[in-house]
Amino acid sequence: MTKIYLGKMASNVGTLADSELLYLTKHTWDCAWYWGFGYVGNSSSHFHFSALLATTKTASELFQSTKISDADWWVIRDLFIQAYALKKAAEVYRYGGHQTNRAGITDIIKDTDIIVRLNADIKKILDVLWGFIEKATEDK
Repeated sequence: MTKIYLGKMASNVGTLADSELLYLTKHTWDCAWYWGFGYVGNSSSHFHFSALLATTKTASELFQSTKISDADWWVIRDLFIQAYALKKAAEVYRYGGHQTNRAGITDIIKDTDIIVRLNADIKKILDVLWGFIEKATEDK
């Protein structure tokens, strides 16, 4: 399965998919060095799951209808937060710096070995997350 149906968004969430069906796309290994993940949307709109992390709303507040319980939603949020944090760290170790690159100043912690380790940890999180969401969205 490459997409999971999360539910129908509520009308007042403030996303591009308000009042629409929302699907999560499975994570992929991209550009031979990082995990692409958190892509949500449908045929008319798409955005990153991180937009849903900007609110502390529960699943029952975000979705007009969903099989995801509020308790499971908090676990899903937590796993996404972990994955996004590690992805940011991997970017720093790959490029050196966050928005700038000045040789010898912002690139002092470039480290390929750490990038490999972080990406392995991200994969673990994403695999568990995907399985957890599959179970959370099954018929009960």
